[in-house]
Amino acid sequence: MLMNRLADGDRAAFEPLFYALYPRAVRLARKRVLGALAEDVAQSALLKVFARSSEFTKNKPVLPWFYGIVANEVRSVWRREARLARPIAEGDNERSPEDEALEAELGRALQTSHDALAKSDREAIEAMLGYRERPAIDDATFRKRVSRAVARLRSLAVGFYGD
Repeated sequence: MLMNRLADGDRAAFEPLFYALYPRAVRLARKRVLGALAEDVAQSALLKVFARSSEFTKNKPVLPWFYGIVANEVRSVWRREARLARPIAEGDNERSPEDEALEAELGRALQTSHDALAKSDREAIEAMLGYRERPAIDDATFRKRVSRAVARLRSLAVGFYGD
């Protein structure tokens, strides 16, 4: 309901929505970019969420829309930093309970949308999230494929979260 209120212009919804979404943005970004860039990605994503709040379709799930924005910010950092993925360092295999919860949440979003998404869209998003190997296509084509898949995921009203 917070996102609906913000979309209607209720500024009082800003702070509680920020505190609900910011930790999720940081956790996702930390899985995809190095160090302090994760906080930059999260901040930039939330600025876009609030700037684009009037574009949010009320009564649709907020998290797929939100994660799509975060994913776009991550890709922007990759392009800007000329990296396609976060390097894996020794010890990165240990996952915190927060990491597991985030991955489960993203997995549920993708699973709930499974039947509504084309196979190529599911595979592109799964590759972007690191659930499968990236297809052997050039970088620009992969980014465009992911961008289109995320846009289609965002447009689905799958109702797995509400807001």
